[in-house]
Amino acid sequence: MKLAHTMLRVSKPEKCIEFYKKAFGFELREKKEMETFTLYFLRHPGQTAEIELTYNHGEDDIYEKGEGFGHIAIHTGEDQSLEKAYEKAVKAGGEDYRPPKDCPGNYGFVKDPEGYEVEILGRAAEN
Repeated sequence: MKLAHTMLRVSKPEKCIEFYKKAFGFELREKKEMETFTLYFLRHPGQTAEIELTYNHGEDDIYEKGEGFGHIAIHTGEDQSLEKAYEKAVKAGGEDYRPPKDCPGNYGFVKDPEGYEVEILGRAAEN
């Protein structure tokens, strides 16, 4: 068994795709057009788990976040500090939410363009 994907409902898929590409180096692997919705599968090169962005046609307002959803977590690259990775995510369109200096460990949180929390984990946290 292995993780396949995490699905997020989005109202502005292009904006989210650009964020995950610029902030974390994800690639759009597949786009599936259906009658009432479109699925976008993004993955970081060399990984198997994906993020599935689901756009329900006509839903152009940001979805209300449920209380049960927490966050997506992404490790920094081996050659990238946590602070640099955080700055890159903010410059790519992420909301400066909980920078590493405000967190008690080796991590920080940004919000993607739809408001979903993304935890960026520093190298020492990769266990």
